[in-house]
Amino acid sequence: MDATGLSQHEHAEDAEHCFRNFEHGAADVVLAVAFNTAGTRIALGSSDHKIRVFDIEQDETSTLVDQWRGHDAEVLDIKWVGSSLGQIFGTIGGDNKFKLWREDLSQSLRGGRRFRCIFSQSPHNHVAYVSFDLKTVKHEVWLVLITRDGLLSLLEPSEPESLSQWKEIDTLFPFGQHSRGAEPKITLCLQPSERPCYNAVIAGVDTRALSLAVSALNLIKIFRAIKPDEGNYHFYEVLEMATTATLINDVSWAPGCIRPYDVIAAACDDGYVRMFELDTPCAAVDVLPSLIPGSRASQGNSRVSSAMNPHSVPSGIGAGLAGVSRASTTTRDASSVSKVKHEWKEIATLPHKDYSAVLTVRWVSDGSTLASTGDSGKLHLWKQNLAGKFIEFCEAGPD
Repeated sequence: MDATGLSQHEHAEDAEHCFRNFEHGAADVVLAVAFNTAGTRIALGSSDHKIRVFDIEQDETSTLVDQWRGHDAEVLDIKWVGSSLGQIFGTIGGDNKFKLWREDLSQSLRGGRRFRCIFSQSPHNHVAYVSFDLKTVKHEVWLVLITRDGLLSLLEPSEPESLSQWKEIDTLFPFGQHSRGAEPKITLCLQPSERPCYNAVIAGVDTRALSLAVSALNLIKIFRAIKPDEGNYHFYEVLEMATTATLINDVSWAPGCIRPYDVIAAACDDGYVRMFELDTPCAAVDVLPSLIPGSRASQGNSRVSSAMNPHSVPSGIGAGLAGVSRASTTTRDASSVSKVKHEWKEIATLPHKDYSAVLTVRWVSDGSTLASTGDSGKLHLWKQNLAGKFIEFCEAGPD
């Protein structure tokens, strides 16, 4: 028996029933995998420059929808747009391009033209994209991209129906601009839920705010994007989390409304998955309007945000991020913002058994279960028990 109450034999039977080998047909290493929001389709990107989309049938078999050359280099990442806008997903590749793909039902299956590129963009600074994310709320969608030198861009469609034209509405360097050869590993994720968590809304965070986590080295910075009554969204730093990790490879923000606070998972190079609780505690008398339309900015600190810290000025990460250029950053006016206190704490440190580097973390759609993978090639599934402690309830992969 283990913490889940199941014997090793029962775990093995459960894994055999739930997991099956997936024949993807790629001629080279698969670098990116993503399910659509309904879990009925899976898109794969690989080093052979190709994208493959499969339908997942009810009997758990898979059928190839189409495969085609998506980029002129390896396909590095894939993310789906919410299903309310159709079968659409985005990719970034080693050819320094972001592309958005939409299914064309007039084209035949497996003909190489089933998915059409409706939007393509290269970085303005000619530095490769390394991470991106998409957020869909009903019929609205936002795109966040970040380049290797740390330039983050927020975009929204100027043609909401076709999604063929996008406009850049905000840019910033979350950790300052990095010189060539000194770039840290950077990754990001948007908070996927329609609105901020309950405690954040009670504390005064606008229900329309976009929330973003960006990591570099052992740091995670939290940003809220607010939109004035007349104007565009702009990101402001609210918290800096200096973790105990040596290097963070991936971050994932838990979706759903099962908790009144936020939980962020980090895949760490030292073989651990670390869980962080992000909260905005306040008493009823402390509830002040903040991060609301018409106001700009917020506060940041490594533990509790208490003093204004405009996001475009690099914080004191000093030797940790060598090569940061401060001359290219600008300070935004944050004088009109009331304070919303943001706090964080590490709530779990979960080891992969062989302590190999953890490379990827992803939450399931309701935020109840976390999946992690690493250098060992195994999939680990984590869930909170009744006592609130995160435990591993499944491990699957090569023997």
